Amino acid sequence: MDKFLLNINKHCRGENKEDAPQTSGGGVTKRKCRKYDDSYLDFGFTMTDVNNEERPQCVLCLKVLAPECMLPSKLKRHLETNHRNMEGKPRDFFTRKLKELKQQKGTFSQQVSIPSNALLASYKVAYRVAKCKKPHTITEQLILPAAVDLVNIMIGESAGKLLSKVPLSNNTISRRILHMAEDLNDQLIEKIKGVAAG
Repeated sequence: MDKFLLNINKHCRGENKEDAPQTSGGGVTKRKCRKYDDSYLDFGFTMTDVNNEERPQCVLCLKVLAPECMLPSKLKRHLETNHRNMEGKPRDFFTRKLKELKQQKGTFSQQVSIPSNALLASYKVAYRVAKCKKPHTITEQLILPAAVDLVNIMIGESAGKLLSKVPLSNNTISRRILHMAEDLNDQLIEKIKGVAAG
């Protein structure tokens, strides 16, 4: 199986010269990669990067096609076969869909990312829990609700909602304590190597 995978990788990179297509001069031809053109939006396609390679992405179904499909005929065929009811739409329609796609990506990344101060607060709480040798569940059962109550009373509701976004679940606290333990172990090993070398 490994031999098969290695041959596939060599062929994709053009290293396997006996299987690669040859020109009349005996050299190996390289795969042509087209660049994205703004006119492809007429067919409902934008460009996205996958592993530093430009690939066409449909703004209607969000499907990312192979780089070889960066041809007007193949993009038009995708539109005709998969989105038959969108064939006669003007460019403005696809431009609007592209804006919606970009807005959706931005909203998703905002929802997924944890603010750096919330991440730091999570690590500080995990450190205190580990230092006191308390169970990890104490954070979501006692510490977070008590902190939200304190902030709601002293500062206001909006600050309490902001505080409740700090990730303090049982698994998260366990993971944070493990990361800190590994980091301390790595620091200790580096110090021991420094002392032994010096």
